[in-house]
Amino acid sequence: MKKLLLLLVVAFFATFSFAQECSNLFISEYVEGSGNNKAIEIYNPTPNSIDLSAYQLVRYSNGGFEPNAVGLTGTIESKSTFVVVLDKRDPAGTGQEVPVDAALQEKADIFLCPVYEINKMMYFNGNDAVTLEKTNGQIIDIFA
Repeated sequence: MKKLLLLLVVAFFATFSFAQECSNLFISEYVEGSGNNKAIEIYNPTPNSIDLSAYQLVRYSNGGFEPNAVGLTGTIESKSTFVVVLDKRDPAGTGQEVPVDAALQEKADIFLCPVYEINKMMYFNGNDAVTLEKTNGQIIDIFA
């Protein structure tokens, strides 16, 4: 019994002694729902608010190397999330396209331009890589 207890204590301390503190933003959720229900959630694990103007989201389409970037704006509070959603909010429909679901709209902190020629970033699908980068090109996180 003493050996079992000792083993549990050692395992407990070993687990927490190797834990690393996350000190930068990261992509915490990638939403690729039906129609235009597309979103990226970013989490701030730091003790400080972060100005997002120094960050961008970048999509690399179909395994390619050409970046499709969009700069971010706003502030993400400490220990909070920031949700980026494609701006397809027209309740009557957006031409031939379906609008973003109302529940997803409620979660959004920012809506990005829906015009494909201006903002290709939010038109990701299953074979695209998405990165969170500093505006100088330094990759902070990647979802592939």
